[in-house]
Amino acid sequence: MTQYNPDFWEIPTEIATLDRISADKALWFEDEVDRERRYAMREFFEGVASAVNELIEEELTDRQREIVKLYYFYGKTQEDIAVILNLTQSTVSRHLFGTTRDGKKVGGAIPKLRKAVDKVRKPAINEALAGLQERMAEAV
Repeated sequence: MTQYNPDFWEIPTEIATLDRISADKALWFEDEVDRERRYAMREFFEGVASAVNELIEEELTDRQREIVKLYYFYGKTQEDIAVILNLTQSTVSRHLFGTTRDGKKVGGAIPKLRKAVDKVRKPAINEALAGLQERMAEAV
């Protein structure tokens, strides 16, 4: 196993040298457009959260629901979920995204939720989507 080597990872530099580097060149720099888009996305997700949770509860099987929540809400990887639920990683993937059979995509929680969103067209989702599109257009 490799050891952490501060000489490799850290380069001694004068503070004056760092002060000459423009902040907008930093990886974490966020301009007004980026910030507005981030706020718009956050408001969109807050606006659709309850409607999406209802669809998850109504449309998915217990196993799909459990896997979707672990994957999207708790940030677990497919491998983590497989260990937690005593499944294989490929089974977790099939529960999430489906599989291809005879050239057609079948099963999967995410395709099922997409169809449910298109079919149900809950007002909260439509309003949040319209608001997101408007805010994104204004940000540019």
